[in-house]
Amino acid sequence: MEEMSGFLLFFIIVIILIFVICYAALAIFLNNFNKKMYGESTVMAWIPFANIYLLGKLTFNKDAGYGLTALLVLSGTIKLTFDRTTIVLSLPNILQMILGAVFAGTLIATIIFGVRKYGRIKNNPSNNNEKVKTNEEIEKISKENDAFFDN
Repeated sequence: MEEMSGFLLFFIIVIILIFVICYAALAIFLNNFNKKMYGESTVMAWIPFANIYLLGKLTFNKDAGYGLTALLVLSGTIKLTFDRTTIVLSLPNILQMILGAVFAGTLIATIIFGVRKYGRIKNNPSNNNEKVKTNEEIEKISKENDAFFDN
């Protein structure tokens, strides 16, 4: 019996490690992708629901980001408990399963398209949408900020 519980504990630890490694890899990828697209890093890559939005936004547009996030939320269940009252917010189980499958497929497809887009941007820097600020623009913004905060 102890061998079985030891194996189960080992299996759970391995699954958690795989999840953490995949999450960190996705966050690092999204951070680098945002740097290539907009010239600056973002904290959104590390925030759970925001990273799904960011993936859709960087790969396609804002609407795709909102759609991915909506699919994630709609395929789940939210339980709110106040004292002895529990409120369950969810769609019917079959609909949740369908939306979950659609979300999983869409997420995988979006990651694939995002990696391909990142590769194109990385290999062809002349055609990308980088919005890197020049030193003159940074100095102008700095002077405007100084004038604003000195008032």
